[in-house]
Amino acid sequence: MECRTRDRARLPYTPDPGEDAAHLEEHQRYLALREVRHTILRLIGEHYQRPQGTQRSWQGSYLDLTGVTFDVDLMSFKGAVFAGSTVSFRGATFSDGMVSFNGAVFSAGKVNFASATFSGGMVFFSRAVLSDGVNFYQAVFSDGTVNFGGATFSGGVQFADARFSDCTVRFDNATGPAPQGLLAAVGTPAPAEVVLPTSWLHSP
Repeated sequence: MECRTRDRARLPYTPDPGEDAAHLEEHQRYLALREVRHTILRLIGEHYQRPQGTQRSWQGSYLDLTGVTFDVDLMSFKGAVFAGSTVSFRGATFSDGMVSFNGAVFSAGKVNFASATFSGGMVFFSRAVLSDGVNFYQAVFSDGTVNFGGATFSGGVQFADARFSDCTVRFDNATGPAPQGLLAAVGTPAPAEVVLPTSWLHSP
């Protein structure tokens, strides 16, 4: 039976209160809830990596990860296909650890990273295919590394009003047209930590 995850994933995040004696109970509760949250995130990634039509595949399903904090050591969407559905990472925070979208395909649906914050760790979109419906509107790239190396872009990918500061963002060997709003958001000249294909820099 096809899984259609329409409800918002409720994965509340509270900061670590610290390890001092006065907050020991709260710290232990934080560690326990973090482990549960990380397990859920890893399972979501595993379900999306399964080819559509196979047992326990969530590809083609609706998923809402709005506002979720990704601080798991490793979460993999490698090779996942986000097609014909709506997946929201709107307002999510990617901090610490690694999230991989390497080789993922975003097509014929909506994948929303609007207002997401990339504030640490590493997020990879290497060799991913991104087309109309992928949205990084007002995303904040403020720390860590985000790699779109070798990704393929087609019309409709949106980076309008994104903000870049102290974050290494690489588009090495990316092909296709520059995403909408990206060059204006990066500014001229592009900061050293933002690496763009030469063809984009000279595009009309």
